[in-house]
Amino acid sequence: MTSKEKNYEELVSVAQKFGGRPGGFGEEDAAYIVLHANSILASHTIPGIEISSVETPEGIDAIITVKEGYRIDKPVRLCFGHLGTEGVQRINSSIHIEKGAKATFLSYCVFPNAVQFLHAMEGDIVIDEDGDFTYEEIHVHGPEGHIDVRPKTTVLLRDRALYRGDFSLVEGRVGSLDIHMEVTAQGEKSRVELTSKVYGKYNDSCKVRDIISLTGKESSALIKARVVLKDQSHGTFVGLIDGAAPGARGHVDCAEVIQGEAKAEASPVVRASHPEAEVTHEAAIGRIANDKIEGLMAKGLDEDQAVDIIVSGLLR
Repeated sequence: MTSKEKNYEELVSVAQKFGGRPGGFGEEDAAYIVLHANSILASHTIPGIEISSVETPEGIDAIITVKEGYRIDKPVRLCFGHLGTEGVQRINSSIHIEKGAKATFLSYCVFPNAVQFLHAMEGDIVIDEDGDFTYEEIHVHGPEGHIDVRPKTTVLLRDRALYRGDFSLVEGRVGSLDIHMEVTAQGEKSRVELTSKVYGKYNDSCKVRDIISLTGKESSALIKARVVLKDQSHGTFVGLIDGAAPGARGHVDCAEVIQGEAKAEASPVVRASHPEAEVTHEAAIGRIANDKIEGLMAKGLDEDQAVDIIVSGLLR
C-alpha cells in the first residue's frame, strides 16, 4: 500500500468513527473529496454535481455546483485533514446550489495528531430559488496539542431557499477556535438555521460569531449555540439577527455551561430595521449540577469521565 493510500484509509477511518456517519467514501453512487495537507487523495462526482478542485501550496481551492433541479440522496462527503503534528492547511471553497436543487454536505476536518497547526477555511455559498442545502462541519482533534481553527463563511439565499449550517467540535481538544459566519437571507420566505456545538478544555479559546441579515420579505432565522467549557478554557458567543424586511422573524438561543475556572460570555443581539420584523433571544450561562456528577461517580466513574458523559448529552 502506498503512503497516499495509507493516508486515505486513516483519514476516512477516523472521520467515520467519530463523525458517526459510515459509508459514502469510495462508493460509486456518492460524491466525495478527500484531502491530506494539500494533496487530493480522492475525488468523485455523480450526476447533478460538478466538482472542480485545484491543489495550492497550502491546501485546496474548490468549486462545487449542485445543478438545477437535482435532489442528491446521499450526503456529499468532504474530508479535509492532516496526520502530521504541525503545519498549515487553507481551504477556499465556492458552493452553488442552483434553482430547486437539494443536497447535504458532510465536511470532516480530521487532525488526530496535530500539536501546532493552522486550519483556515474560507467559504462562499449561494443558494438559488427553492434550493435546500445542509452543511455539517464535524471536527476531530487529538486529546492534546493546539490547533488554530479559522472557518469564515458567507451565505446568500434567494427566494424560498433554505440553509442549515451545523458546526461541531466536541471530539479532542479545541485549541483556538474562531468561527465567523455571515448570512444574508435576501430572498422572499428564505430560511436560515445555524447550530454550533463546542466543548472547550484546558486553556482552549472558543469564539463563535453568527451574523444574519433578514432582508427578504417573510424571511426567518434561528441561531442556536451550545458551548461547554471546563478547566481554564474561555468562550465568547455573539449571535446577531437583523430583521430588515416586512414579516421577517428571528430567534437567537445560546446556552453555555462552565466547570472549573472556565469563563464564558454570551452576547445575543437582536435588531429590527423594519417595523414589521420580530426578533427574539434567550441566553443562559450555568454550571453542571454537582449531584449529577456525584451520581455518576458513585457508579465508578472519575470526575472527568462523569463530566464528559453529561456533556455528551448536552451537545447531542
